[in-house]
Amino acid sequence: MSAALTLPRAATLCPLPAEWPLCRGGVLRGGWLAYTMAGPAAAPALAVLGGISAGRLVAADPATGAKGWWAEQVGPGRPLDTTHWRVVGIDWLGGAGLSSAPRAGAAFPTVDTRDQAAALACLLDALAIDRLAALVGCSYGGMVGLQFAAMHPDRLARLLVLGAAHRSTVAAAAGRTVQRGIVELGVRAGDPAAGVALARGLALLGYRTPEGLEQRFGAVAATGAAHEHAPVADWLAARGQSFAAAWSAASYQCLLASLDLHHVEPAAIPVPTWLGSLAGDRLVPLELMAELAAALPQCRGHRELATQHGHDGFLCSPAAVGDWLTEVLS
Repeated sequence: MSAALTLPRAATLCPLPAEWPLCRGGVLRGGWLAYTMAGPAAAPALAVLGGISAGRLVAADPATGAKGWWAEQVGPGRPLDTTHWRVVGIDWLGGAGLSSAPRAGAAFPTVDTRDQAAALACLLDALAIDRLAALVGCSYGGMVGLQFAAMHPDRLARLLVLGAAHRSTVAAAAGRTVQRGIVELGVRAGDPAAGVALARGLALLGYRTPEGLEQRFGAVAATGAAHEHAPVADWLAARGQSFAAAWSAASYQCLLASLDLHHVEPAAIPVPTWLGSLAGDRLVPLELMAELAAALPQCRGHRELATQHGHDGFLCSPAAVGDWLTEVLS
């Protein structure tokens, strides 16, 4: 079999080992990882990994007009300049992209952040990339980056982590427990999309700060067809429905579980690492990031980035994030 199979929609599939044992005891059979690359083939390679809703398309794609989930940071003239770097992005195993994921009527194994890191290593093998110049990971992608650095330290020169730590907090896990229950109720009621949409709306409340929501929605009121309601309700509904259009209940449950299961020993990470906390982040609070910084053998810096958006600051505060990326990679 060839190392990669080209598909439409700016995606390429990298086959994974035919019988691939996963960390939590299952086996993935005939699996694949979808990815894209942007930048010169001879340039130093970067892996850029985002949250569970991020995917392989990191930079804007001029061929299709697709924006890319981190187009503010990745592209010509951006902090991660694709005229100087070769940027690799992936779809998560178990997620809503083109990588292997739960399908209707078929069982799918539990996916650990270690499995995502191992899949990235398989992709680098297929691409003949012996060592990444850097891995930039945000949120779930930062968790995977920490695992990759622990598992393959010889394949990574620098690790940059935004809004991710070595473990989850009890509060974050509790919120995801409620989300999973909502999704399951939707499945039982015969409307899984409604369950996914409502659960995602709940998740968004943890991604943002109360102050940011107040600033955005607190000044005006909107009147609905049946009753007066807060404008934030329309935003939550729209975002939840958009998410549910792309995500199955099984895929959402798969990656929610992966978030809960994440754990890595900081002492096992010998790679030079830079940490970025996001002001007001309730999912990955400053105290947890400080705990990680103190335990890393090669923590080269830990900074709290100014943002009014909490955990979503890595997406919603491009200037602060871009300045940090530029400084660390210069």
